[in-house]
Amino acid sequence: MTNYPKKKLANAIKAALVGLAFLPMASTLAQEQGDVAELDDYVVEDVTDDFSVLPTEPSEGAFGFSKPLLETPRSVSEVTAELAKNYGLRSVDDLVRMTPGAFTSSFFGIQGAMDLRGEPADNFFRGFRRIENPGAFKTNIRGASKLEILRGPVSPLYGTGSVGGQLNYIPKSARSDTAKYIESPTGRVDVTVGSYDQKIISAEGGMPFTLAGRQGGVYAFAEYEKSDSFYDVYSPTSKMVQVAVDYDLADSTTMEFGFQWQSSDHIQVPGWNRVTQDLIDHGIYITGAPPVRNSDNPIGADRLLPQESGFIQDGITNGAPNASFSNVNTWCIPGDGASFSYNGSPLTCFGPAYGLQEETVGTAKIGHETIFIDSIDYADSDVLTLYLDFITEFDNGMTWKNQFFMDYMDHEKFQSWGFTAAYPDAKVYELRSSLTFEYEFNGITTENIVGVSVRKDDLDLNHAWYDETFDLRDLTVGPTPDDRFDWAVSDPYLDDGTLRRNFNEEQVSENINSGLFMLSDITIGQFSLLLGARYDYYDIEAYEEARDLVGALIVDADGDNKPDVKSDTDSAISYNVSLSYNSDIGLVPYITYAESNSLSTNQLGGVISATVDSGEWLQESELFEAGIKYSGFDGRLFTALAYFDQEKTYRDGQTAALVAVYSDGVEFEARAVVTDNWSVTATATHIETTEVSDGALAVLNGADFAEQNGLEAWEVYGGRFAGSRSTFLGAGAEVDRGGLPDNTASLYANYVQELGDGRVTGSLGFSWVDSTYTDIFKTVELPSYSVWTSSAGYITDRYELLLSVNNLLDEDYYTSADLFDSVVVKPSEGRTFSATFGYKF
Repeated sequence: MTNYPKKKLANAIKAALVGLAFLPMASTLAQEQGDVAELDDYVVEDVTDDFSVLPTEPSEGAFGFSKPLLETPRSVSEVTAELAKNYGLRSVDDLVRMTPGAFTSSFFGIQGAMDLRGEPADNFFRGFRRIENPGAFKTNIRGASKLEILRGPVSPLYGTGSVGGQLNYIPKSARSDTAKYIESPTGRVDVTVGSYDQKIISAEGGMPFTLAGRQGGVYAFAEYEKSDSFYDVYSPTSKMVQVAVDYDLADSTTMEFGFQWQSSDHIQVPGWNRVTQDLIDHGIYITGAPPVRNSDNPIGADRLLPQESGFIQDGITNGAPNASFSNVNTWCIPGDGASFSYNGSPLTCFGPAYGLQEETVGTAKIGHETIFIDSIDYADSDVLTLYLDFITEFDNGMTWKNQFFMDYMDHEKFQSWGFTAAYPDAKVYELRSSLTFEYEFNGITTENIVGVSVRKDDLDLNHAWYDETFDLRDLTVGPTPDDRFDWAVSDPYLDDGTLRRNFNEEQVSENINSGLFMLSDITIGQFSLLLGARYDYYDIEAYEEARDLVGALIVDADGDNKPDVKSDTDSAISYNVSLSYNSDIGLVPYITYAESNSLSTNQLGGVISATVDSGEWLQESELFEAGIKYSGFDGRLFTALAYFDQEKTYRDGQTAALVAVYSDGVEFEARAVVTDNWSVTATATHIETTEVSDGALAVLNGADFAEQNGLEAWEVYGGRFAGSRSTFLGAGAEVDRGGLPDNTASLYANYVQELGDGRVTGSLGFSWVDSTYTDIFKTVELPSYSVWTSSAGYITDRYELLLSVNNLLDEDYYTSADLFDSVVVKPSEGRTFSATFGYKF
């Protein structure tokens, strides 16, 4: 793997070694001072915490040990279902309010996964990594009993994963955090109505049961949503069913079985096109109609077929992936004396002439509710997640877990700006067997986990994206037959000579990952040393089977018109070392150093065949983190402060370009129950994320390119100017990642007061985001903003009423796109109201 210069690695290693130097002293203290005070488990006594603000319960989410967050030597946040409800958190994007280090760019409006520390985070389900979901379907956080957000590489127990971190989704269960079964039948029904015809109904309930003289419990949750939205034409629906069954098979063995099924039709929405600074600052939009290209062909009369949007010579594409649609992309390379330039670099650009119809060009005001969407756009997702655990507890204190996990997704979508995707029958299976045991000698206690795992990923990604263009459509007019592009089909060549669009990317991959792992939490007096390591062996197979418009393979190295299957094997070692000190006054300082490995993948999580020959399908990352946590005031206050420095190198999922990413920053979190009536939460983050990649694809802002070349924006709208990043920046340039603010913060206050037979609740707070630029070229600056939310409710033993307002002050703000970040931007949703009525039984 190519090694870019590492930043601050030497300092990280030095700091870790200095921390480890304390161990001999710690051992001596443990042996010489028999009366050293031991810190009790972090518990909150006699504190009324109606909003579940404080992290009171031990969590296994970070490493697999049942440790309080106070003693966990990593930056971790927990959000309970109660807290999410009262704060009006609707999606993973809203979790930024509760999570330092989190800020999620818009992935075409699909709230599927979080970004942590400038990197996409992995979605986990009860400690198992799911199929990747940056833009397939919305993750429904209302089905979770708790969400655990870990920043940095995952525990060796959980396998490989993103250096950014993980969102671990804990579904509802028939057992409580104390591992006791529900004592009697219980349940609730909730109905939510709100602005823009929002309608959500959910029901959940559980009951204990006895089978063959042994105890068990069952719990189920179901939800249905059918709503319009603040945005025009956008009306998402979703369904979810969740079931958990826990049963004592024997005196020492418990079975846990469950599934979660979700179906949704959330359409990808880029937001606004034709982005300029004037559009962001004043809402002034450049209007203008595209050229007339649609013919009277009865097939595709309402959209552009390949032969209408481009040109075809004798119906033959000569093996080129999209020669029939060459009127979209202009590719630029460095060129002295060329007719174009960008940021002072002379360019030679190959491609067609663009331009709108000049007589239709003008300007207009545009509202946030007007977005890039089309009535013929569609998206359908069906997702099924299964788990089956057998947990045996032995008389000697050992616990043996044998766990099975499966994640399945079938997804297809089409957007008329020129993107079609299909992920048929994507599947992930994982088996994990682990043994947890304790050992004590000479005053030193250890808790240990050892085990093995086998995971299989069977993934098939189909994309048509060479045709994507955004600035062709006038949003003030809406879609027309001259700016809609036909969707891709598996057989694009029809008998009558009419061509449909082809998939230009069909990546099939299978990965079998076998792993050995161990963790040891060593306590020496008031010092704790956490060690973890993992050995992974990968056996991968990948091939590209996309074909052009006459059936020839787009990638065909040997010329036999058959997919070239690439296979490879490799192994890697990941590890982490953490040292912490549990002081008598509630302060817990710690340091962590970790190195991890994960796959360079496409948007579905599959290996890209183009990376196999070079052996660069396995990526490395490393983390140094130092922090301090505190619990005090009789357990009413919990705070955490962390500094981190992390980096990784990987192959880009679309272009296979090598990318090195560097990120460092400071994260702060505080949660406090000030009185029995008042509680507060606060977060603050300062983070800087940069990257180096000569070969990554760069798509330029059309208006900016036009201005630098003495043209009007409308003269270049209709396609895209693109090239490798080094073309516009030079080789080895290190740039700020676009769309990620350096500073974010949040502050929320909550109030509870007994009234009659129930309690009145209230919450008010804001999240603040610093200004940032949309892209690496700093083309358009997005201003800073503050978004206020509030809720008020009344709760009794039977009934519950909660009123929520999002974006209370109707703030206008903007979020950069994860892809095409200089070309499109997502405008904010305006003020919305919702009311939830719940009945408990």
